[in-house]
Amino acid sequence: MIDLPSDMDGVIKRWYPAGVDEIASGRAADPVGVFVHGSSGAGVSAVDAQLDLWSVDGVDRAPDVESAAVVLFVVDASAPIGRTTLAALAPVLESTATGVLVNKVDAHRGWRDVVRSVTESIAEFVPRAVDVAVLPTSALLAEKARAVQDPLTRTTMVEESGIRDVLDFVESAATQHTEVFRRRKYDAAVRHAAAGARQRIVDKARAVTSASNTAALRAERARLTDVRDRTRVERTAALRTGLQLARAESVHDVSEAVREFASSARQSIDTAGRSELSHLQPEMTARLDAVASTVDARLSDRLRAIDIDLELSVELPAVTGSPLAHPEPSIRRGGVEDKMMIVLGASAGVGLSRLVVSPLSVVPALEIAVIPLSLLLGAFCAWWLVGSRKLVADRAHLRTWVADASAAARSTLEQRVLARILTAESAYSAAARETSRAAARAADTELERVEAELRVVSENRASVLAACDRDLAALDRGALRFAAGGREEPETPPMRLNQ
Repeated sequence: MIDLPSDMDGVIKRWYPAGVDEIASGRAADPVGVFVHGSSGAGVSAVDAQLDLWSVDGVDRAPDVESAAVVLFVVDASAPIGRTTLAALAPVLESTATGVLVNKVDAHRGWRDVVRSVTESIAEFVPRAVDVAVLPTSALLAEKARAVQDPLTRTTMVEESGIRDVLDFVESAATQHTEVFRRRKYDAAVRHAAAGARQRIVDKARAVTSASNTAALRAERARLTDVRDRTRVERTAALRTGLQLARAESVHDVSEAVREFASSARQSIDTAGRSELSHLQPEMTARLDAVASTVDARLSDRLRAIDIDLELSVELPAVTGSPLAHPEPSIRRGGVEDKMMIVLGASAGVGLSRLVVSPLSVVPALEIAVIPLSLLLGAFCAWWLVGSRKLVADRAHLRTWVADASAAARSTLEQRVLARILTAESAYSAAARETSRAAARAADTELERVEAELRVVSENRASVLAACDRDLAALDRGALRFAAGGREEPETPPMRLNQ
């Protein structure tokens, strides 16, 4: 037997440790006997029984394939051997003398085609088969031959059954030198271990060259690059959008709040009496202050929402800006209308009083009271008309003040809102730039880490592939010594065909 080269032995130990035990078992093997098995329904038990009846001297039965010197594999003559069955049988063909028995040839007329197909399949797919004989057999015909009394007929039936060829093959194969059996097992174990190591090496090379082992790193690199390039643009756009929206909504809030104040003030003025009218101006001033507080609070909420959404953590300054001016209404000065109203009120009062007291003038006793009563009623009527005119004029004067105050408050609030938004925009922009720079620095740091890992993977891939190439070369050099099985003595031809 050929000793295993040291470099090949090292490769097998590293990549396929189980192959070391297989080679040791093959070197120490002592195959004896014959073992019979085969496909289901092929008549394995019938062939086995005939072998017991037509026994060969000096040939025992082996308990399994591994310890057998000769293996008989039974297939049915109705169909060729399948690819799966042949793959399972290949290790036996490469290590042990094997007789493939095509059984039931007496029942199938096309058995010759099956025998030819089996022979061609073994030659094509198992080129390292050590000693194979494809034997047409009929166990049933051999069984019937034993019951025939006529010697000539009996001999003819035995020859046609093929059992004699099977016995000859078993005898010739089983009586070879023990060293031949052991070398076959050893060579097959070496080739199997080398094939196992080769497959492990190829799998490792495919794994390190596959894109899947760097897919996560490349995806992370693409994500970090996108974050680095996109963060600043997105933050700037989001900040600009948020501030523009806050500006539009706050200006709308100012207009709506001032409009509601003016409307409620007019209703209060229209329903206020003379005594209530003097207290309306402080109340209107308080309402304007409430409007300003509401607008400021809503704007603060919007700016705080922008800060939270963009994660800027900016502390905005307190509300500043022009305070709301609350000028007192100017003193209403009487004009020509007031004087005319006094005259008209007096004359109307006199006329009305004369009309009222005219019935009293009929009574002589009451005629003296007519003039004073007329004057008294006339004075009262004049006073009421003048007072009503003054109330109407005061209401109109206060409405004018409310309109002026509303316009001034609207202008002041809009100016305050815009000033606060500009201040917030300046602070937010600076914070956004700093945050974007920090995010870019963090992304660059992570990119450097990912690039370093990719370089390590690439260098490791190159070293692994180089090691795989060296180990494959060692296996190839060792395989050359076992390519022909390392034959040092004549051997039975690897393929026998009996038809």
